[in-house]
Amino acid sequence: MNTTLCYIRNENNEYLLLHRNKKENDLNEGKWIGVGGKFADGETAEECVCREVFEETGLTLTDYHLHGIIKFVSDTWEDEDMYLFSATGFTGEVKTDCDEGELAWVPKDEVLDLPTWEGDRYFLKPLLDGRDRIDMIVEYEGDRLVRHEDISAPIDTIRSSVITSPHGFSTRVGGVSDGKFATLNLGMNRGDEVARVTENWNRFLASAGIDTREFVCGKQVHGNTVHIATKEDMRRAYDKYPDGRDLIECDGYVTAECNVPLAIFTADCVPLLLEDVEAGIVGAVHCGWRSTASDIEKNTIDSFVSLGSDVKSIHAAIGPAIGKCCFEVGGEVIEAMHDLIGKEVERFYTPRADKYMLDLRGVVRYRLVMLGVMDANIETVGECTMCNPDRYYSHRGTKGNRGSLACVISRRFSCK
Repeated sequence: MNTTLCYIRNENNEYLLLHRNKKENDLNEGKWIGVGGKFADGETAEECVCREVFEETGLTLTDYHLHGIIKFVSDTWEDEDMYLFSATGFTGEVKTDCDEGELAWVPKDEVLDLPTWEGDRYFLKPLLDGRDRIDMIVEYEGDRLVRHEDISAPIDTIRSSVITSPHGFSTRVGGVSDGKFATLNLGMNRGDEVARVTENWNRFLASAGIDTREFVCGKQVHGNTVHIATKEDMRRAYDKYPDGRDLIECDGYVTAECNVPLAIFTADCVPLLLEDVEAGIVGAVHCGWRSTASDIEKNTIDSFVSLGSDVKSIHAAIGPAIGKCCFEVGGEVIEAMHDLIGKEVERFYTPRADKYMLDLRGVVRYRLVMLGVMDANIETVGECTMCNPDRYYSHRGTKGNRGSLACVISRRFSCK
């Protein structure tokens, strides 16, 4: 169950609380809590909290902040993800006939003195103290609190020194998913809870310096198609296009438009971000071995040039991917890489029995140099995804039982 709870503060440093004393068979009977309720179908956390606050209090929120998710676990009631908000801006007057109970403004230093759930005190105190990020597990057996665990963690986003545009390569650290998806799963077709993945995307985009919640992403097919993207291609996580068209099927995006974030997914394959500041172009590419064998790198560079780029002005960042230490491939992959870059491929693999250990990131970098990108303008960041399971998802390492990483870039320079 997904719910929201909001603690609204006025200019007198008082919080609007709801004394639950009207409904029959109310789980929260007699308790003092914030204002909120269950998600409606298709709602985001922000939409839910604004609707619930208006319905229960008559106030319209104008300035509010999502602190995180409180995960309630119980042997009696349905497990719950509660999206915890505070608010300091609103319009309207507090109504006097709330069906849920009686609303009252309570001085900040008295909030924790009122009757509430024992577990609520563990997230209320940091909220009242002004802490930005609050993620927590609260477990009950019946009415008895048996565990509370602060699981707040900063987003661990990797950046490149050769890219100036807002960008980032994700890790699996700092999100709200759990189990095999713990914690920053960005994959939208892995079976994770939709609301959690949406929140993960909100956090990742913010960590990359991107303030929009819409971005360009489609269906990756391990091919070499590169799509020149526009604002019309943007969507929120899980959203469909309003005109009913299908998701874009491609493995690379390039755009010359401002504030059009481009995102691709990986979980061992090579993520590639590019920019040309002078021409005002950025790109994001999924460089699996099949895409690389079919020369998606050339199609990407050609797309940059078609938009007015000089190849020597392009900067490229190659992100976390499976390394030569772990990427075991057959002879057909080596032959495909040989067809792509010639005899130099021998620099990037080591034979092992009847298999080969391939440095795919090295091949991608070398191919970019062959295409005219200056080697000094290319940077490789991050570690082997399979060797570092605590930091990355790895498809090979988990036999596909995993979440997804992503990378994103958005042009903001020279925007009017």
